[in-house]
Amino acid sequence: MKPIITCFVAAFLVSGCNTPVKPSVRNAVPPDESKSLVRMTTQSTASFSMACNNYATQVNRAKKSKNLDKLSQLLKTLKRQSDCSQAYLNTLERELSEIATQKASVLVKQGEVKQAEKWLEYQYTPVNLWSTQALRGDIAAKGKQWKTAAEFYNHALDLMDSPTATPTKPSHAEIKKVHSLATETQLLAGQLIAINGRSGESSGAMRGIIRGVEIRERPIPVQFVFGKTALTEAGKDSANKLLSFFQNQNPTRITLIGYSDRIGSDATNCILSRGRALVLKDYLVEQGCIETDIITMGKGKRQPLELYDPSIYTQDEIDQMNRRVEFAIDRDVSYTNQCL
Repeated sequence: MKPIITCFVAAFLVSGCNTPVKPSVRNAVPPDESKSLVRMTTQSTASFSMACNNYATQVNRAKKSKNLDKLSQLLKTLKRQSDCSQAYLNTLERELSEIATQKASVLVKQGEVKQAEKWLEYQYTPVNLWSTQALRGDIAAKGKQWKTAAEFYNHALDLMDSPTATPTKPSHAEIKKVHSLATETQLLAGQLIAINGRSGESSGAMRGIIRGVEIRERPIPVQFVFGKTALTEAGKDSANKLLSFFQNQNPTRITLIGYSDRIGSDATNCILSRGRALVLKDYLVEQGCIETDIITMGKGKRQPLELYDPSIYTQDEIDQMNRRVEFAIDRDVSYTNQCL
């Protein structure tokens, strides 16, 4: 039996879609490098300290006082000591990164973003924690850098899903929060980030399950001409990546459900939302999907997208996210509130 998967496709009325790139925060550690940095054992920090006992007191004092500059200097010194085990160094790197992330998080909440960025540099966060990446996403989102924010949030979800990178499983609430922010910023970026356009493999917010938490909402930006059902060039690019995703999943049935923003009459939005779902279906069929496998419906403005925190967005940004097409794979979809 195939797994049940529900997804969203965002239909945007803005233009412009560039090839996704890695997040551009100064001294952020690339995803591949973070894998080699995160190696944990079940031994306690205290037992590791015996290997570097000449510095144990200084290290413990620096950690207790959260003196990041001192701790960073000690880490450099310890790496040159032959009697320090790699396991201890790895643990210390992670502890340093956790303390720096916590300190930066407080500063971000206080609005001191520039100061927070200092503690997210490689010197203080040598390990790419999911919390570190999520915080970098928060900073980018505050600056309305939606593409960069979406990349960081999606990377945070990848780290959350890896037992190696994240030995302690994040809570359900933490996963749902980061997932919501990843999907929302991806909608605002207007670019498909969490799917490999060639292979159709999903990552980040497009994963079906993250550490046992089922993900049912996975938006993909597909842009339309304002007030019309025609796909923009950027919309076609995202639709092609969506096609690769469907081909990778090999579903037996796809349901496309159109939605609209709050502007305009209910009747007009019903027609528009259903028309966009039909246009997306036709495009997918032309590119290789079997027509009988795809059904469409429209729901207009009747079911706005549930946002993690609407207060962080302008009304225009909320409207943009609500112009979407939801899709479901291999499952029955409710016809409640469907446009007639």
